[in-house]
Amino acid sequence: MADSESYRPTRGPASSPPSSASTSIIAGLGTTPEEEELYAAAGAGRPRVVGSSPASPKSGTGPPPSSSSGPAGSGSRVSARESSSLGANADFDFDADMSRYPASMTSSVRAHVYEGGLRYHAFRDGKYAFPNDETEQNRDDMKHTMSLMLCRGSYFYSPVEQILRNGGEVLDLGTGTGIWAIEVGDRYPAAQITGIDLSPIQPNFVPENVHFFVDDFEEEWVDPENKYDFIHVRFTVYSIRDRKLFLQRALRHLKPGGYIEIQELHFFPHCDDQSMTPQTPYAFRDYMNYMEDGIRALGSDLHAILLMSDELKQVGFEDVTTTTHKCPIGLWPRDKRLRLCGLFLRTAIMDGLRGLSRRPLTNLGWTQLQIEMFLVDVRKAVMDAKFHTYFPFHVLYGRKPLS
Repeated sequence: MADSESYRPTRGPASSPPSSASTSIIAGLGTTPEEEELYAAAGAGRPRVVGSSPASPKSGTGPPPSSSSGPAGSGSRVSARESSSLGANADFDFDADMSRYPASMTSSVRAHVYEGGLRYHAFRDGKYAFPNDETEQNRDDMKHTMSLMLCRGSYFYSPVEQILRNGGEVLDLGTGTGIWAIEVGDRYPAAQITGIDLSPIQPNFVPENVHFFVDDFEEEWVDPENKYDFIHVRFTVYSIRDRKLFLQRALRHLKPGGYIEIQELHFFPHCDDQSMTPQTPYAFRDYMNYMEDGIRALGSDLHAILLMSDELKQVGFEDVTTTTHKCPIGLWPRDKRLRLCGLFLRTAIMDGLRGLSRRPLTNLGWTQLQIEMFLVDVRKAVMDAKFHTYFPFHVLYGRKPLS
């Protein structure tokens, strides 16, 4: 890893104050006319970079901050529909304070954990390393739009279109804001869509055929075996601790002939020209290497997607198919569609750096001051247009044998 040692922090006191130096780069960015044009082409305004939820006085569970709905630009999160490049402009009501969730949902599930100004899920606290606050939800919706553009409007590549039209059972694991489940539910009203996530951050008003549950899909499933026609997993496999057990469980709960589909970025910057070589100093590449170490220390594999094709076959899936797209980081491609994908990915990276870094890098012994100072160089590298880098986006699917 070229010049990586120059970014490695030394251990310091745990109470080191965060540096404000990294925020000065963000403050001066703004949005260019070209970026506004690209966002307009996606049918959405500039995704608002909202601040993280303020922390409670002490780390731990507690009531989330109050939220008020206001006009666009007031700091409210872009709605699930607004962020979709293909959906209508209907708005969904996100219940920020969880006040309208069913009374049967226990307070431990509805509560959140606050650390360093970031908000995390309380149910199975620590199982997922990243926040669930408004910034992260906005990023989730941006990645959804980016994925649809990369796949030219396809929500899945598995051959299950007719099954869903006829009323198939769909399970969306790690559903996040629920945007994929909601839009698929709209497109296939006869299908039954179930979304599972550790965080209760999905909207209350959804299509009648869409249902969300707070649960840990790495625990034993209560559903009967041979229930689902289609299992969808996106931007999640890097957090799964035991992939073999997970795939075996998915195989059992699919109907014979049912499909599982996994969509995931390979979170490492690739380059096809000489703008970035192994010898080129590039802080973002170094950052991803450190994140790989941090995720591994937490028990999972940041690059798990590279192993999934073989693992699907090993547990018994047939007709395993892989498709890979290149998602640029930034505006360097000539193709307008790819430029827009690159703009969404770059924005998602920039918006998420602080929240994504905290737990993995803290687990490596970094202090908050060291993280913030390191991110100054990372942000410069991500915004530097001379690097023609991209993340590969993998779409894999496999079929359960008929017998």
